[in-house]
Amino acid sequence: MMAFCAKIRNSKKPELDVCIREGLEINFYSTDKSPIYLLEGVYTAEELCVKSALICNISPLCHNLFALYNEKDNLWYAPNHTFKIEANTCLKLYYRVRFIFTNWHGTNENESSIWRYYPKKQKEDYEKKQGQEGTPLLDASSLDYLFAQGQYELVKCLAPVRDPNTDQELHDIENECLGMAVLAISHLAIKRKMQLPELPRDISYKKYIPETLNKTIKQRNVLTRIRINNVFKDFLKEFNNKTICDSSVSLHDLKVKYLSTLETLTKNYGAEIFASSYLKVLLEGEQNGFSAGHSMLEYEVMVTGNTGIQWREKPTCLAPEKEKKPKRKKGDGKNRRSEEQMKQKDQWISFCYFPEITHIVIKEDTVVVYSQDNKRMDLKLLSPEQALSFTALVDGYFRLTADAHHYLCTDVAPPLIVENIKNGCHGPICTEYAVNKIRQEGNEEGMFVLRWSCTDFNHILMTVACSRSSQLESKTLKQYKNFPIEVKVGKYCLLGLDQGFDSLKDLLKHLKGQVLRTDDVSFTLKRCCPPKPREISNLLVATKKAMDWQPVYHLSQLSFHRILKDEIVQLDHMGRGTRTQIYSGKLNYKDDDCESFSTEKEMKVILKVLDPSHRDISLAFFETASMMRQVSHKHIVLLYGVCVRDVENIMVEEYVDCGPLDLFMHRKSEFLTTPWKFQVAKQLASALSYLEDKDLVHGNVCTKNILLAREGIEGECGPFIKLSDPGIPITVLTRQERVERIPWIAPECVEDCKILNVATDKWSFGTTLWEICFNGEVPLKDRTLAEKERFYDGCFMLVAPACKELADLINQCMNYDPNRRPFFRAIMREINKLEEQNPDIVSEITPHAEVDPTLFEKRFLKRVRDLGEGHFGKVELCRYDPEGDNTGDLVAVKSLKPGSGGNHIADLKKEIEILRNLYHDNIVKYKGICEEDGLFDLLPTHFIVFRNCKLWEFLKVSKN
Repeated sequence: MMAFCAKIRNSKKPELDVCIREGLEINFYSTDKSPIYLLEGVYTAEELCVKSALICNISPLCHNLFALYNEKDNLWYAPNHTFKIEANTCLKLYYRVRFIFTNWHGTNENESSIWRYYPKKQKEDYEKKQGQEGTPLLDASSLDYLFAQGQYELVKCLAPVRDPNTDQELHDIENECLGMAVLAISHLAIKRKMQLPELPRDISYKKYIPETLNKTIKQRNVLTRIRINNVFKDFLKEFNNKTICDSSVSLHDLKVKYLSTLETLTKNYGAEIFASSYLKVLLEGEQNGFSAGHSMLEYEVMVTGNTGIQWREKPTCLAPEKEKKPKRKKGDGKNRRSEEQMKQKDQWISFCYFPEITHIVIKEDTVVVYSQDNKRMDLKLLSPEQALSFTALVDGYFRLTADAHHYLCTDVAPPLIVENIKNGCHGPICTEYAVNKIRQEGNEEGMFVLRWSCTDFNHILMTVACSRSSQLESKTLKQYKNFPIEVKVGKYCLLGLDQGFDSLKDLLKHLKGQVLRTDDVSFTLKRCCPPKPREISNLLVATKKAMDWQPVYHLSQLSFHRILKDEIVQLDHMGRGTRTQIYSGKLNYKDDDCESFSTEKEMKVILKVLDPSHRDISLAFFETASMMRQVSHKHIVLLYGVCVRDVENIMVEEYVDCGPLDLFMHRKSEFLTTPWKFQVAKQLASALSYLEDKDLVHGNVCTKNILLAREGIEGECGPFIKLSDPGIPITVLTRQERVERIPWIAPECVEDCKILNVATDKWSFGTTLWEICFNGEVPLKDRTLAEKERFYDGCFMLVAPACKELADLINQCMNYDPNRRPFFRAIMREINKLEEQNPDIVSEITPHAEVDPTLFEKRFLKRVRDLGEGHFGKVELCRYDPEGDNTGDLVAVKSLKPGSGGNHIADLKKEIEILRNLYHDNIVKYKGICEEDGLFDLLPTHFIVFRNCKLWEFLKVSKN
């Protein structure tokens, strides 16, 4: 009996058919489908898959589950792989289901079921993280094909049966294999309308069981073979009498039963396992993480649709149970422990699930997988072809579980996905999702969604929102019309138009502004609604792990940790923010790590104090705190909580040692290397990608809002940044304050601050990337507010870096159409590509711009103490410290109190003009002005900065 086990374990790959035809041959597992033969031409794997899908009646919706497989070389091809068929080409491929999710049928109660998303009760499902099941993963034709493929895999041992541990389990496996033959033959009998249990001579159970089992049975004696044959006949007769005869089972039921049994009968069904001679798992900043790169060891990496990427050390072959000596020996305890250790070694270790992956980099036969939690896996595969195959597998699963309109690596990017992203076109989403998309975007007349047809590979549907007047009800009714666009021989033609266009973009350009009519409605095309990051649709497969990674919807109530005022100590003034004062401080807390007792500890923190005169925006201040509470990322500053101290509202945040990034870059510009800048850009993109996945908006991304936790100039670790909180949301800023934030603020937010979404941060990232490129230089710093507005009105761009690829990336982020800005995952992918291809591109010469020396930035004014105050104004002693090292000049700052306006502002302006023109040793010298607009009642508050503070000190002492 155990001979079968050894046979399975030691069996070589089945002998494969040699391609005797010249050219390229694509075979199908369905016996009624003839192969495709191509003798010449150039085709991508994606094009050949579409040809195959048309022959097998596979729908565009299920088309992305399939790929081309070379059985001889055990190699899958990426969608963008190019086949050049010439006279000496001889290649035999199989059209095969590659992307498999177990329990897609939902019959296994011990495993979560798999299904496609469906729009019904969508929001409720997200909030509960569970909900009503959607539509089936497979359509009828795909199920038929997978059934035929499953039979082939079982018989040819491409899906080997599980390893038996005992003779009884081996016997059970043999019986299960016979049961599979019963199911396959019963399906064939019903399809051909044959009578059971009698079978024609050309049909034998031996054709439907694994070839290794068939060989084993042939080696047994005659009586055993007769007994097995009788057992099969009994199985078939019983199954026929109990299920087939009373028509209680359908062809669909038999296919589902066969495939569900195949998942439990075989070992790691649907998984792909790759051999690796080198494997390393690293956390960000680590140079020597977990390394598995010993020359004597081999490692395995397994990829499955349900569990993601796992790895382990390649297990050693254990002797069968029967070969082990049954006698007990003195060292039996040690042997058992050794066996347990070996079993633990053989267990798979999870690296990540697909939605966690940010991007993948291929370097010949080495693949680097980057995940959202800042881990990365480096693995060396057997060949560059295997590296592409592995990457295409992970990339395909990502599009099925996380984002249907994104690719993780340009080396395996499907050409159709690349084209869809350029055109703002969706995949074959259903009508319900297209209509929901238009409603979410504003539901205005003329809005439209471009999507590929769910049933026809040659048609794109344009779903348009239009209105129809109802004479009976005297009101306008909203309608949604579908217009087919035929794609044929590289031409795009709208149904009803005689003219064809070379691209979808050209067709839309032709239609824009024209009045389109259909039935009883007419409309003009206005705005396209392209795909958004991680958008839910029927293109995505809902697995248990994938649902855990769906965006978390914002809390309807504010939520944050409350800190008592006795737990914080306010120390030095660090500067001013928008409507806030910033101090260093200490937070006292209890360390409960010790089980027996807790100890009092303190940590250094930053205190952001909302000025009491701005209590009217307290709600917006708390909204920022509530948003920061929802995030936990190593490159985002940690919010400890909020403290209400008398009339002051205070955010208590993590203290970051090296201060703002822009100041550091100014100080150390000559030491900043290209890899250093790339590292900063990647860390920032990682943090913003994390926020994008949670559907959260920062709203104030810039280098002065990025803090440096580690300088990283010396040593191998590199820099380490943390994105600070956004401060006061832009929704409460005045228009003038928003104009001051040009070019960091997205253009659409200048006029309407309520238009705040993840696209806003993409624009800000583009500006910040420009700052990093130019060593923290302030863009447009020599422009007036009016000139800044004209900059946006004219849709101008910042001075482009010398490298075209970097300039293109910045321009993509700073696209004036928010819908055309790339996803942050795509940004991370492109940054890594840039770094690899152009390692020296960010060494840019800082653009020269003259700066008025009498203009001061409020963020650098560090308050020392009060010097005096009157009815309408006050004077403070401050240190103006732009370098952040406490070496700045001491200055006196005179300012109006909040609420002082009208004549008082005019009087202050007169005083400024007078002081500008007075130069005398006994008169306080005017140094400059700092304007902070919109502080109160939309009136400006001015700070006059004086050079000499001795007079103010003298007056204060004399008064006392």
